[in-house]
Amino acid sequence: PAAGTPWWFGVRGADWRHPGGSSSSIDGLADHPAVHISWNDAVAYCAWAGRRLPTEAEWEYAARGGISGAKYPWGDDELDAGGWRANNWQGVVPHENTREDGWLTTATVHTFAPNGYGLWQMVGNVWEWCSDWFSPAYYGASPASDPRGPSDPGRAATRVLRGGSYLCHISYCNRYRNSARSQNTPDSSMGNAGFRTVA
Repeated sequence: PAAGTPWWFGVRGADWRHPGGSSSSIDGLADHPAVHISWNDAVAYCAWAGRRLPTEAEWEYAARGGISGAKYPWGDDELDAGGWRANNWQGVVPHENTREDGWLTTATVHTFAPNGYGLWQMVGNVWEWCSDWFSPAYYGASPASDPRGPSDPGRAATRVLRGGSYLCHISYCNRYRNSARSQNTPDSSMGNAGFRTVA
């Protein structure tokens, strides 16, 4: 268990090919997001594929899907007449996930309706790495047009993650919102974090 968060566990042997540990595999998960991808891994993949990670500003613009100022890619209500619109935790964190959205962990990438730009699951499912260094004060001093993130990693030297994940719940980690941010070290990987690329 991790200190201060007894429901988090380090899983020996977990990587993108073995997301549940050394005895697991990705069989049957080809249409799920890849997880246990560090920022360093994502950047190496981008270099190989001739692509790049989005900036944090690009990610948020894309997540909004043309709906400026909304809390979620589909509007302001977490649950609406369309039902669940993202893969996140339902129930009591961390003891019970009722799976009202149909998923315990990652969902297939085309499970929920795409946003106004045709992008699938911009929030929920898995956190997504962005290219930016993380700074809590950056938006107060960033350029108004096309901000690229701080040039200095600061003392924390962490990278931005956006979008929340299947472990987020409105009462605990309400970070599956368009504007929510998180961070982690570039060498960290998690079972609820992956990436998407841009060209």
